[in-house]
Amino acid sequence: MRHSTEWRERAACAAQAMRPMIDTVRTQLLGLRLTPLYAALVALLTTVVRTFPPHLRDALVLHNSTDIANLSSGQLYPLLTSALLIDGDIALGMMLLLMILGTAEAYWGWRRTVATYLAGHVTTTLIVFTLLLLGPFRHAVEEIVVTPDVGVSYGMVTVLGALLATCPLPRRAAIAATLGAMFAAVFLAAPTFTDLGHLVALATGLTVGRTAGGSTRRRTARPRTPPGSPRSEDSTPSPTD
Repeated sequence: MRHSTEWRERAACAAQAMRPMIDTVRTQLLGLRLTPLYAALVALLTTVVRTFPPHLRDALVLHNSTDIANLSSGQLYPLLTSALLIDGDIALGMMLLLMILGTAEAYWGWRRTVATYLAGHVTTTLIVFTLLLLGPFRHAVEEIVVTPDVGVSYGMVTVLGALLATCPLPRRAAIAATLGAMFAAVFLAAPTFTDLGHLVALATGLTVGRTAGGSTRRRTARPRTPPGSPRSEDSTPSPTD
C-alpha cells in the first residue's frame, strides 16, 4: 500500500512537471491553420477517387499526373493538382504529412510552409522531368512516359530538408546526411524517377533552408488577452502569418 501511494505521488509530480510542455504542444497544434485543412482535403479527394470504377480512376489520376506526357504537351496544371492525390497508403501519407508540415507550420508559420512546400513540389518535379529528358535516364523515357506521378512526397521531403537546415536540432547535419544516404541507397537499389525526386527534393530543401535560414525565427504561442483586459507593458506581439 505504501509503495502504491509513492508511485501515485511520483506520477502526479511527473504529470505536473510535464504540464507546461503539454500545454505548449496543445497550443501549437490548435494554432495550426494550413496542415489540418490540406491533409483533410488530400485524404478526402484520394478516398473519393478510389471509389470510382478502375478505368475512370486511372484516367483521372493520369489526367492530374506530372508524367512526361502531360508536361511535354504543355499541361502545367498537374504541377499543382498532382499534390492533391496520394498514390499509396493513405494512413501513412497522412501521418507523415501531419508530422512534417505541422512541425514546419508551428515553427515558421503557414505562409512560409506553403511557399517551401510548393517550391519543393514544383521545382523537384521540373528538375526530374529535365533529367529524364536530357540526363542519363533518357533511354528509359519511353517506358515511363505515361507512368502516373501524383503524391505529396516531393513537397514533404523538401520541407523536411528545410527544417533540418533551420531548426536548432542536435546533429542535424548527421541526420540530413543519413536521410540522403537512405534515399540514395533506395535509388541505387532499384532506380525510379520517384526515388530520384526524393534526392532532388532533399537537396532543394536543404538549399532553401540555408538560403533563408538567417531570417527564420520560431513562432511563439501567446495566450490571447481577454477583451477589455489590460496588456502588460513588457509583452511583445507574437509573429503573425
